[in-house]
Amino acid sequence: MSFSDADLTEETKEIDKLIRDIHKHLVEYTKRNLKKDGLTMPRFKVLWYITKEQPVNMSFLHRKMYLSNSTLTIIVDKLVEEDLVDRSRNPEDRREVMLELTENGEQLLCKMLSIRQEFLEKGLKDLDSGKKEELIELLSTTLDNLENLFKEGTNQHE
Repeated sequence: MSFSDADLTEETKEIDKLIRDIHKHLVEYTKRNLKKDGLTMPRFKVLWYITKEQPVNMSFLHRKMYLSNSTLTIIVDKLVEEDLVDRSRNPEDRREVMLELTENGEQLLCKMLSIRQEFLEKGLKDLDSGKKEELIELLSTTLDNLENLFKEGTNQHE
């Protein structure tokens, strides 16, 4: 059985392609704008993950980013050097290094997210408010379904 013979609906194939293509354009646009501020996508992602639950430790970043210890340490060192991230020891466990965004890091992250979202907004320009709400609902339902399947262990091809 070849891939083209797979038992998928044409709609599923088209949705998969559209999601991949939208993601590709968002990532490429983001990378182009990050470069203007001297950031790479991995450095941007570190800032983004830190802001989600700061302060965070290096183990948290390892789980989220799937990078080696040495690679992640190099990225964090550079962000600390550029005053985008503050690194400190956990007062309750001095072995643990904690990371938080500095004010400069927060400002840069907000700027980058705003640029990315403005680009997406331009892509949504032909959708009225009702269509945008419908799109949000459809994508949210799809994401919930996929997350539930993943939690149930249905993430492997059977």
